[in-house]
Parts: sequence; C-alpha cells; structure tokens
Amino acid sequence: MNKKVLRNDLILIASLLILAIISLVLVLTLKTKKNLQAKVYVQNEVVEVIDLSKKEEKYYYVQGLKGLVHIHTKNGGIAIVESSCPHQDCVNMGYVYETNRPIICAYNAVYIVIEGKANYDVEI
Repeated sequence: MNKKVLRNDLILIASLLILAIISLVLVLTLKTKKNLQAKVYVQNEVVEVIDLSKKEEKYYYVQGLKGLVHIHTKNGGIAIVESSCPHQDCVNMGYVYETNRPIICAYNAVYIVIEGKANYDVEI
C-alpha cells in the first residue's frame, strides 16, 4: 500500500475526529437551561411546582409521609437540605440542575423531578 495514501487517510480521520470533539464541546458548553421547573411529589401527587429559571434562592417546606422535608433552590438548582429520614440519602445528593436526575426521599414518599427543555444558543 502506498505510504502517502495511508498518511493522507490518517490526517483526514484525525481532522474529522478533532472537528467532532470541538463540536461536542461547543454544544455542551453553550447549552442553557431555560424553562426548567421542579415538580415536588408526595405519594405521587404534585404538591409544589417551582420555577427554576428565575434562579432565585428560596426555601420550601413539604409535609412528607413521616415528617417535614426542607427544600432549597438557588442558582437554578434544587436540593433537599433537611429531612426526617434516617439515612439522609436525599440530603446527600446535593443540588440538581438538570432533568433526568430525580431527588428521592423514599422514607417520606417525597420526590422531586426537574422538567423542561434545554435550549441551545447555537446559530448556524
């Protein structure tokens, strides 16, 4: 096989790979999370809908199945900061800022789901 053809093929493949990586990085960094809202459920019933796009700092208190659950929002994220559950797994999760990552306090039958669409500030 011709060494020049092999070298040109490798250069083309490397260039395409670099272009793909740069494109992925740009899309991920330019993603802005707008219109996100958190729905707080107690025993599968929505008890609170919180607008996260305002990025305000606020505390919410929800009566769970076995005790009070303290919820905090800041910078577009949400967290359970205090709960009456024995293991505190929900508190240890910290703040969640994106969809597809629920916060669950099984002891109190409370869970929080972030919903909405992520918009991209990319102009082509």
